[in-house]
Amino acid sequence: MPVDTTSRDTAVVTFRPRPSRGGAWLVAVAVGIVVLMVAPLLPVAGEIPLPILLINVGIGLLFAIPLLVLAAWIPTMRYELDDEALTLRYGPILRYRIPLDDIQEMRRKNLKISLWSSMRFPGLALFTVPYADEGRVKMCATAAADRILLIDTRRGTYGVTPADEEAFVAAVRARIGA
Repeated sequence: MPVDTTSRDTAVVTFRPRPSRGGAWLVAVAVGIVVLMVAPLLPVAGEIPLPILLINVGIGLLFAIPLLVLAAWIPTMRYELDDEALTLRYGPILRYRIPLDDIQEMRRKNLKISLWSSMRFPGLALFTVPYADEGRVKMCATAAADRILLIDTRRGTYGVTPADEEAFVAAVRARIGA
């Protein structure tokens, strides 16, 4: 359900993405990384110098912590619509501002995943993701390929997954006069 917030000059409507299990996948991968770094050393832990053991744990955490942070930021994902632009946000690391004048078309599609990926897990797709059928799509979505709402603009294609897609599309169309 969209949330209305009003600033001095313009009303901003905020839409949340549909729920996903993307956070669980990120946590599982983070835990798996740490386990893979430490488990092989456990049978011989008494024979390995403590600094070597700590280095392995540190390397595992070096990769795991960013994934845990990404999982913690999932509740911050949102789509903000004002009179001038649609802004896609994910924590402090992702912000796509799409001027309403640039929006040409919105369409829902199941995307074909290519072998190449940037930040894509089941239940979460962020940043620019290459797809076999659409090319590069700037994603801020709680799904990697299924039921993605594509927003075609003059500058590229964006992928979102609003929880209330019908209200989201209606609100954007009302603002762009379509």
